[in-house]
Amino acid sequence: MNQTDYLYQCCQILNNAITKLGFIVTDDKICEVSELIIEMMTQKSRYFHNFKHILMVSNSDYPLITLAGLFHDIVYWQVDGKIPFNLTPYITPFIEQKNDSLLIKKQLNYQDNSFKILLNIFGLNLGDNLSKFSGQNEFLSALVATKVLEPILSLPIITQIITLIELTIPFRHIDGEINQITVLLKKRLERVNNQFNLGLKDQDLVSTITQAVKLANVDVSGFASSDVMEFINNTWLLLPETNHCLRETTKYTIEEYRIALANTLNFINYLSPQFIFHNYNNEPSKEAFQELINSAQYNLKITRLYLTAKLVSISFLEAICMRFYPQISLSFLFGIRGNMKSKHLSLINFLPVFNFYAPTDKIENDTLALLELECQKNFEYPFKQALFTTFIVKYLTFSKIIIYTQKCYLFFDHKITNEEFLKLFPSPLITIVSEAIAQLLMEKRKAVLKKL
Repeated sequence: MNQTDYLYQCCQILNNAITKLGFIVTDDKICEVSELIIEMMTQKSRYFHNFKHILMVSNSDYPLITLAGLFHDIVYWQVDGKIPFNLTPYITPFIEQKNDSLLIKKQLNYQDNSFKILLNIFGLNLGDNLSKFSGQNEFLSALVATKVLEPILSLPIITQIITLIELTIPFRHIDGEINQITVLLKKRLERVNNQFNLGLKDQDLVSTITQAVKLANVDVSGFASSDVMEFINNTWLLLPETNHCLRETTKYTIEEYRIALANTLNFINYLSPQFIFHNYNNEPSKEAFQELINSAQYNLKITRLYLTAKLVSISFLEAICMRFYPQISLSFLFGIRGNMKSKHLSLINFLPVFNFYAPTDKIENDTLALLELECQKNFEYPFKQALFTTFIVKYLTFSKIIIYTQKCYLFFDHKITNEEFLKLFPSPLITIVSEAIAQLLMEKRKAVLKKL
């Protein structure tokens, strides 16, 4: 779809949600709000957290979920690298920047009940620092939603939308229990309801938290995808969002790519399936909730092994390349996927084929199948490096790959040199890959001389 299609779709979704809530809004206002959403969600920096993502989470029969879904990622400071100019009128009256930090202003020049409610729902105070690791983007997104929708909707509805967005702050738990997050959120909502005389009844409060759980679970539903390839593909989309250097496909170095992989693997290792999804008031049911956890657990196991194999293989290659050009780009070694002009100018063309490796369990088998499928299918990842990873896995085996992981971090932290790191690997493997690189360089030399 193009921008015009996105705008039309957003206008339809926004208008339907507001109408279902019993409010009337002009077509011009719908278009104005939709244009703002589309502008933010189609920035070049958005690879995963884009309009397609908010369409997925906003596709609901619940208008509160729809509206919260449309706004919940409208601010993503680490991804966009800034607060977009057209959002500043909604943010700068309340937020100030000091160095690389965003802070809530210590005092306001006027009474603002909706902002007070926002602070209370998020458990924040005037003067607080907005931590990028704990709800910064969700708070700012809820602030934009509040100020954009304030002229259209009532304060109780605004409060409910704020509450829904708050629960999209991911991967939290209190004292090892994720259910305490929803309990605490409901208490905050109750206090706000009483303090500001919002008139929300008990069933409204329960319904709000239940809908917040629905939205939050849909937002991270990819973790429980029945297709692990979809989950992996989304991981590749997230890489350039959080690692800005990877946006220049032909320029980033093997080291920059390795750092991005290591950071992603560290994040995946940190995650626990029990702290990804929420449940409240039988939403979802006990059986459905357990199924989400089981699916996420399987996907995380596969992804950990998959990324570990990627990391070890690229670290091994980086150590070899440090012998002649430490800052070599990944595109130089592997070419660009789909670029027919780069035929025979990839390291892969000069490596032998190994087909005798037999995985030892289902996780290994499924991970290897995923790597081999990646070689055939058009993943979002632009290079053909999966073939190299597969080659290394078949030569070393997954069990040895895992052992090498700890040694990789010694190499990253400069506690051992690249040569010391390489000595840990079988010498025939070093020879095979080194000769393949030499052949690649010779072929590139021939290609250059041919054009003279």
